[in-house]
Amino acid sequence: MRVLLLHMRFHPDVTGTAPLVTALATDLVKKGAEVTVVASRPHYGVAAAGKPGGPWLESSNHDGVQVFRTRVHLPRNAGGLERSLNYLSYNLFSTIGALAGRRYDVCLCINPPVTVGMTGALVRLLRRTPMVFVVQDVWPDCLAAIGQLQSRSLFRVLQWLERLTYQAATRVVVVSDGMKEHLVEKGVPAGKVAVIPNWADVDETVPLPGNNQFRERYGLNGEFVALFAGNIGFTSQLDVVVDAANLLRDHPFIRILIVGEGNARQALVDRSAGLGLKNLQFLPRQRQEDVPQMLAACDVGLVTLNGGLGRLNVPSKTYPIMASARPVLASVGEDSEVCRLIRAADCGFWVPPGDSRALADAILRLAGQRDLLQSAGWNGRRYVEANCTRARGVEQYFNLLREVGRC
Repeated sequence: MRVLLLHMRFHPDVTGTAPLVTALATDLVKKGAEVTVVASRPHYGVAAAGKPGGPWLESSNHDGVQVFRTRVHLPRNAGGLERSLNYLSYNLFSTIGALAGRRYDVCLCINPPVTVGMTGALVRLLRRTPMVFVVQDVWPDCLAAIGQLQSRSLFRVLQWLERLTYQAATRVVVVSDGMKEHLVEKGVPAGKVAVIPNWADVDETVPLPGNNQFRERYGLNGEFVALFAGNIGFTSQLDVVVDAANLLRDHPFIRILIVGEGNARQALVDRSAGLGLKNLQFLPRQRQEDVPQMLAACDVGLVTLNGGLGRLNVPSKTYPIMASARPVLASVGEDSEVCRLIRAADCGFWVPPGDSRALADAILRLAGQRDLLQSAGWNGRRYVEANCTRARGVEQYFNLLREVGRC
């Protein structure tokens, strides 16, 4: 089975879904597939204008995966126009790269952004290659919900592109039942939509002692640690964590960590500094090999999400927290997929989105309930082992691709 995989980010990128896509591609190769990835050059966080140097397309190999990397427009800011140019430049060069190469049995397109579906649709039209479109975030709805898409005209264009992509796709994959319900409401046939949850690598992310080198490195000497680790973007609504830290400033035994990079990070750092918070610490993105110790060092893992996203987004950071046998404390909508997951696994706690007082009170309350935290954490680990492992997810993708590609 020859698979063409289209996604902007791939190893060594560690942003967003890049680790998941890298794991999927390499594991498909181990199962006997021939996988070609067309991704952009690593550029996340680059603020300079212009194009990266080098050829418009370059080739390499990663663990048996043939990787083509394209030029992209480097966004000067997080604005909609710059992001659109970034995405569209990837579409242009990835389309050329996809059509210039060999023929494939199936094309796997993974959003965000939704514009990657343009390339997949063209590959299907010009090469008669069936397409599987994976919806990690429901665009453009997500952008509108967080206020990042103000133009009605652009919203309508993206809606048209979304409909075109769903029509062109042979199958559509979503990561939760709620997302499937949402797409069916949009008119996508239910039989066309498959649910394959994201996963945690339960062999790599394992329960470890809390007193470890990560705690020593960052001076976490016996404090109760609440940890947010992941992409610091606008969907995460991390202002609520800063506000909660401010409310907890007189409780020196509580430490809150925000670990990662993203477009919203600097504003949060500046705000924390302006408030003079000593109990809130920002750390850089950690090396992958250090992540299990980082997760083990926390007492509760934070998952925050804009209240308008509901069924539109399931933060992938939730699964590693559960795999590390640490409880989840989520600031999300009650009808959200994260809440559904927490209830199904009995692995954590929920407070309303944007409610800093409720979040601060929950952290303070949980700091005195170690037995409850331990029970919830192990519930999460057992749930992931039974339902959301890397091996299970890859097997589901492999079978679906083989069915669509008729291999």
